[in-house]
Amino acid sequence: MSPLSGSARAGRIAGGLSVLAGVVAVAVLLSLPVPTGRSTPEPLVRDTTSAAPTLPPVDKPWYRTGLPVEGEIVPIGARTTGRVEVVRSGERSVRVTITDFATDLTTADIRVQLTAGDVIAGRRGARWVPDGNPVEVGVVPHGATTAVIEVTIPQILPDPVHSLVVLDWNTTTIMGGAELLPAYGTMVG
Repeated sequence: MSPLSGSARAGRIAGGLSVLAGVVAVAVLLSLPVPTGRSTPEPLVRDTTSAAPTLPPVDKPWYRTGLPVEGEIVPIGARTTGRVEVVRSGERSVRVTITDFATDLTTADIRVQLTAGDVIAGRRGARWVPDGNPVEVGVVPHGATTAVIEVTIPQILPDPVHSLVVLDWNTTTIMGGAELLPAYGTMVG
């Protein structure tokens, strides 16, 4: 083959340089990060064989995770006082214990309810702020200073329970209530 003339040789060099420039451009484009919002590019094909399926977390109800709680019963609609403690007493049961109970409504039909509402103390006394439907869990007998109530179907309770209220069923007067707060140091049954 005869040697190329000067212009043909320059054409081949220019063609070779353009091919080289094309190869460099493709290499640069392949090395740029893919705009996915991630710091590393996503693979084109994902490996699904090594990833074990993950189940969503199961939310446990309040009676399994929020107990024990306790609070002081403060007067709301009558001079009613006492102390309350709510604990898990079994796998599917909750115990409400009221101690030092006293009220000036001696003829009241006293019902105990657990609620999602709050008992808030104020300058002019306490008040109950309802939230959802309260659930009646038991009664306090006339003249009793202590009551122990077993709730064997805790699934009916509000989730979560924030307070306990004591009311006169005859007049629907809320006699007193307790804001229920975590009871540290109490053993769970």
